[in-house]
Amino acid sequence: MKLFNIRDLYKEKYKEYIVGSEQTRKHSVYLVYGEASKGETREMKPAGHDEILFLLSGDARLENSDTEVSLENEQAVFMEPDEAFTFTALSDCKYVVAGTHTTPHEH
Repeated sequence: MKLFNIRDLYKEKYKEYIVGSEQTRKHSVYLVYGEASKGETREMKPAGHDEILFLLSGDARLENSDTEVSLENEQAVFMEPDEAFTFTALSDCKYVVAGTHTTPHEH
C-alpha cells in the first residue's frame, strides 16, 4: 500500500493532480483529480487508455465533432481509447478520471 497526498501531485501542463506511473512505478492504472471554474475547458483525450470521467460536483459538457453530452453532479461517462472530447465547465466543477492502459506502451 502507498499513500498519496493529491495536492502534492499537481501537473501545470494539465492543470490537474495526477497519481500515475511516476508515483506507482507501474503503468497499469492512474487517477486524475481536477477542478475547473465555470467557463474553463479541458481536453479529455484518453490516447490509448480506457478512462472513466466522474463528475464529483458541478455541471459540464463533453463534446467533439460527433457527440455532445451534458454531465450533471455525480454522473460518470466511459471514454474509449480513441475518443477525444472538450470538457467545458458549465458551473464550478470537481472531477476524477480513472484510467487504465489497455495495451502496454511508454509515455
